[in-house]
Amino acid sequence: MSLLGANQAVALEDFIQAVQSQLDTAQTRMSLRAQNDKLPLTFAIKDIAMDLKAHVELADGEVRIRPAQPQDKDTTVLRLGFTAITKPMIEENAVQLAVDDAEDLTLDALGDDLAPEERRRLEGIGIRTVAKLDELRKQGLAGSVGRITRLPVDKLESVLSRATRPMVSEVSSEESGGSSDALRQRLRVRGRNLLRDGVPPRVAIGGREVGVVHASDDAIVLEPGPDQFAGQMSLEYDPRARTELWFDQSQAASFGMGLARPRERGVQ
Repeated sequence: MSLLGANQAVALEDFIQAVQSQLDTAQTRMSLRAQNDKLPLTFAIKDIAMDLKAHVELADGEVRIRPAQPQDKDTTVLRLGFTAITKPMIEENAVQLAVDDAEDLTLDALGDDLAPEERRRLEGIGIRTVAKLDELRKQGLAGSVGRITRLPVDKLESVLSRATRPMVSEVSSEESGGSSDALRQRLRVRGRNLLRDGVPPRVAIGGREVGVVHASDDAIVLEPGPDQFAGQMSLEYDPRARTELWFDQSQAASFGMGLARPRERGVQ
């Protein structure tokens, strides 16, 4: 079914975005043909104009258009023009974002947290990875993204919290450095997302908070109490997206050896 099929009204920006996407595809095809067939690119589409005969509606502060049927009267003619702009013009008027990292999680990895239509809206403004979404949050642009994509800011923040919650792959016991009198047993937690904005997650074992001695994005070192080398560990930046796991390093703490593989569970 076409975007304007079945006499269905759509948001004006969705229509413009669909046209823009197809123009981008046409441009990419011409470029690939020039490269693969070893042909010079002798022409390009600079300007496109179209007249759209439609009914214009206003619903919930949103302009929507509905295609006119042959028998319809009192319709509006929308004249849309698309023109080419240069890369410096784009850079001058766009928010600068980092280039996608090949290891970044795509929005598809969020599963049912975002509906397919919601993911398409985000991808339509260049947000294809969780890292890009987090970058906009750090720049304080979540509200703007929400308005443009018609996604509630609370939902964006909740989805981001779940996607960037701490992930644990291994818990091990180790001795601290220093003199023999000052030696203490510690826990090293390995994984990812163990730093957010330079701050480690809040960590608790058996319901009591544990001090963080050292932290990086893939490992944190904890200084637990004598009775905190086994049990339930929780890590969180946001109570809406807590990571919980069971571990047992009590024997390793007693003998200074051994590793334990945790079972991780995300709490939402």
